[in-house]
Amino acid sequence: MAADHPSVETPIIHNLRNSKGHGFECVVFDGLYMPPALMKTEPPEETLESIRDIELHDDDVIICAFPKCGTHWVWEVVEMLRGGVIEYRKQVKETQEFEIIFKKGIDALPSPRTLNTHLYLRMLPKQVVEKKIKCIQIMRNPKDACVSFFNQCRDTLAPAGFEGDLAEFTEIFLSGQMFFGSYSDYLLAWKAELDRSPGQPVLKLFYEDMKHDPVKTVKDIARFLGLAATDQFCEEVANACSFKKMRQADKELKEEFDIIKFWKEGAIGYYRKGEVGDWKNWYTVAESENFDRIWNEKMKDSGITFKYSL
Repeated sequence: MAADHPSVETPIIHNLRNSKGHGFECVVFDGLYMPPALMKTEPPEETLESIRDIELHDDDVIICAFPKCGTHWVWEVVEMLRGGVIEYRKQVKETQEFEIIFKKGIDALPSPRTLNTHLYLRMLPKQVVEKKIKCIQIMRNPKDACVSFFNQCRDTLAPAGFEGDLAEFTEIFLSGQMFFGSYSDYLLAWKAELDRSPGQPVLKLFYEDMKHDPVKTVKDIARFLGLAATDQFCEEVANACSFKKMRQADKELKEEFDIIKFWKEGAIGYYRKGEVGDWKNWYTVAESENFDRIWNEKMKDSGITFKYSL
């Protein structure tokens, strides 16, 4: 994804649409494609650069994941565990997301802060590594992530929306010609960056394991954060954060966040299915095998493997 950085005065907008006119327009920052619509008030490069200078608190927790890999889910779990009560936050997780509220917004948040991001480690505050801030990394099998991302983009208004079919989107997803780049690049970059930061406290979670045994996942998170949560409370958190209950809470309780009003009328929103293996309803055998061929070539030396069904 080599490209020139956009200048502060006149950001370069990269047209990544395919021959059918389907795709995205992005800016580039530190080699990563980013949606320009998120950066409305300042030049994109300056806005994103400010994230690196954020002063972090020792009790900050950062949830890190590629889009559609479970950030909303884990964010709600962490908030309940840290709050000690079974109560949904009225705010959405985007109110604490680095690449949406940037330095000014993060600085204004009171502790304890459960921050979240889709960015690479090198793009986050320098103090993440300097202060050894606890991070939770979530990974999901790429086929389900791709299908979920496709459905979100299909339900999204321009300029973040996508008008093509799944085959076109899959090609874009695997090649990285879209905002946040390719999922494989994301995973490989995080692995390399963590290898250069020994001692960084990171809890690695797999979406599929979370679905298979949510109570164990909640207990693992509580233990990682040093929280004295009882088995019963962890079970209550896991139950409250089931996909069905979180989808209902999203409809009934969550406050609107004007920065992200981008859904088409009648859109399902973030909570579509949340299942493991739904990709089988979308890809033919030939399409699945082609996906595997491209993905496995990119990830062959990573040591990262996924479950594609439960």
